[in-house]
Amino acid sequence: MKTYSLVAVATVCLALQLSPSVLAQNPDDAQGGRGAHWRQRLANLSSGEREQLKTAHFKAVQDPEVRAAQLRLRQAQREYHERMRAAMLKADPAIAPVLDKLPQGRAHRDS
Repeated sequence: MKTYSLVAVATVCLALQLSPSVLAQNPDDAQGGRGAHWRQRLANLSSGEREQLKTAHFKAVQDPEVRAAQLRLRQAQREYHERMRAAMLKADPAIAPVLDKLPQGRAHRDS
């Protein structure tokens, strides 16, 4: 009986050790990542339709009104993140070291 228990425990430990590598997704198979949502949405378009959409998008982002709206969106996102951080610190001041480990906006990503 002791041998059976030892083998069972060893098997469970081995399974737990191997589970992350067994359950990990292959990057080639993964549908996530930057732009995955758009790739899925564009998958049913022909190459000509995708090119037409790309050209229209390029022209649209040159529009001054669109640029102004994008700038307002970025500012609103910055304000949201700043207020969320402040509210989290107010709710639990001990979370400060954890928040400090997180990247802080585009400036952090570019450097």
